[in-house]
Amino acid sequence: TSLHIVYILHIVYSLHMCLSLTALQSKRDTSSQSPVPHRSTGLTEVMGTVTVLNLAGDVVLSHPCTPGLSVAELRSKLPDPFMWELIWEGHPALRDEETAGQLGWSDAVTLSAVARSADYDAAIHALRGSEWSKAPPLEQNEVKRLCTRAQEILLAEPSLLTLEPPVVVSAHPTGHMKTLNYIFDTFGEPGGTVHLFLGNYVNRGKHSLEVFILLLSYKLKYPEQLHLLRGRYDCGNLGRIYGFYDQCKPRYGVKFWKTFVEVFNSLPIAAVVGSRIYCVSGGLSPSMRSLEDLRQLQRPTEVPDQGLLCDVLWSDPDALPGWQEIPKGVSYTYGPDIVEQFLRENELDFMVVGNQVVEDGYEVSGPRCTLFSVPDYCGEFNNRGAVLLLDENLERHFTVFAMADVERSR
Repeated sequence: TSLHIVYILHIVYSLHMCLSLTALQSKRDTSSQSPVPHRSTGLTEVMGTVTVLNLAGDVVLSHPCTPGLSVAELRSKLPDPFMWELIWEGHPALRDEETAGQLGWSDAVTLSAVARSADYDAAIHALRGSEWSKAPPLEQNEVKRLCTRAQEILLAEPSLLTLEPPVVVSAHPTGHMKTLNYIFDTFGEPGGTVHLFLGNYVNRGKHSLEVFILLLSYKLKYPEQLHLLRGRYDCGNLGRIYGFYDQCKPRYGVKFWKTFVEVFNSLPIAAVVGSRIYCVSGGLSPSMRSLEDLRQLQRPTEVPDQGLLCDVLWSDPDALPGWQEIPKGVSYTYGPDIVEQFLRENELDFMVVGNQVVEDGYEVSGPRCTLFSVPDYCGEFNNRGAVLLLDENLERHFTVFAMADVERSR
């Protein structure tokens, strides 16, 4: 028994000496380095937490931060990891091979997940080029990235946008790619010009995919300078009837058509420019008492058969006073008295809508204007198109153009 006790004491003494020597060596190593927090730790020591947010501010990933944690490892834990770049405090996208230790992370670190910029830059370059009609379509994974990121950006915006002038306002591009390129050629691209579109991006025209992909690409690149409202055609039901479904299905399949519909369901509804000018695709609703009703609309959402959202997308202005049921069976027409009452009660001066074809591209009736930006609409109308510039003082400047102008521009 005595031998056992001696043997145990010997082991304890030996362990004590080993631990003391290890601690002394660690202290010497630490004292010889710069006093940077956590840099001298092992690759597995937890320094804090890395949190990854999407644009809406939702947490999509929370992960322990160790010195050896790489950007590639973080991305791999995101849904559809190939879609994302990680941004830290506004710096350029982090490289996959960079690690937490190299970046100097400690304690709590917050990153943003953004779509890879090369995808939408390539789409813009191709669709804005002179040979845009020959540009190859985006690959399915690129479309998925584009739509996912765009939906995040759109849902981070309120249902009622508040914009400051100057703003270029356009309406109803509906798959007319030549006209869309003419608008950007004439009035400037996003990045130098703030644009507001009043909805109806697809259907009717032959190039709905190109129109919507270009607009979403610009939205990703310049989210504060391109604003997209929802129109009556921007929904799944009408897409099946008026052409968008037929354009999308052979190129991307039904699954990706539904992906575009999810983006439609996320679009803001209306905008107020300079606190004085109300802009919307359709107009007003007997269910709307104030602008606050629009702010409270929840998205993503499909368009119901009746009610506030249905009305602001489907209602039309009319010369008859009051509210009148529309013969086509959806929503109402509203008269000049309804417009004046709405503007007065909401301290607004003017209203711009964009649902109806008008001969000269725009039509002003009192404090309300109907705007339509596609000339020779679908080859069925002999109308001109128009774009509205709201300048710094909210003065209105209309530019009218014919299809001949569009054809000459390229």
